[in-house]
Amino acid sequence: MQRSMSRFLAGLAMAFSLCAPAAAQISIPPGSSLDVPVGGVVDQGCLSLDMQGTLNLSGGTLNVDTDVTFGSGAIVTGSNGIISVGGNLISGGSINTGNNNVVLRDGCDPGNTSQISGSFVFQNLTLSSTTGRTFVIPAGTNITVLGTLTLQGAPGQNIQLVSSGGGTAVINLGPGATVNRTNATVNGGVQIGAAAAATNIPTLSEYGLMLMALLMGLAALWHQRRATGAITNRRI
Repeated sequence: MQRSMSRFLAGLAMAFSLCAPAAAQISIPPGSSLDVPVGGVVDQGCLSLDMQGTLNLSGGTLNVDTDVTFGSGAIVTGSNGIISVGGNLISGGSINTGNNNVVLRDGCDPGNTSQISGSFVFQNLTLSSTTGRTFVIPAGTNITVLGTLTLQGAPGQNIQLVSSGGGTAVINLGPGATVNRTNATVNGGVQIGAAAAATNIPTLSEYGLMLMALLMGLAALWHQRRATGAITNRRI
């Protein structure tokens, strides 16, 4: 009963959004869900999605040609689905998209720029464009790709990965993650994969250096006395 009510409220919210063109947005409130049927497609066109509830993916495709925002309490369930976004992808909390594929691509935005901001864990993430789209990753954004990161532009139309905010933007790679890169330019402010940790070289303290110098002196004295004793014995 509660689940049916949640779906009803979600449908009602969608209906109100569709009836209000000025908003140009579909909102799924907390406690409600958007269910993508198995093998099916939910296509929102150029209506943005404000996901505050649960997105249930079961091998289906959610297609949004503009922005998708995940609230701090949003949840993604299911596997083998596709979240296809033609605008910005934003999270207000830590979002794990599960064993699904997330694709950022060309969409309704005439500015030819998309931004990924917030905290995301992706199984597979694809950034693609045939128009030389620029993907902006603000410094401090927490992105982790566990499976495959695909950067796919077109001949003569490289996609661009750039940072913003005056710092380095990092796309972390999980153990065993792979990167497929074709016709893609990664700006110097974007780092793919964590930097190798610096290896600390052990150093001696002041007392350690003094002890080493003393031992070296004793060793030298011992060798000198041994050599002197050998000469004395030969003379005798």
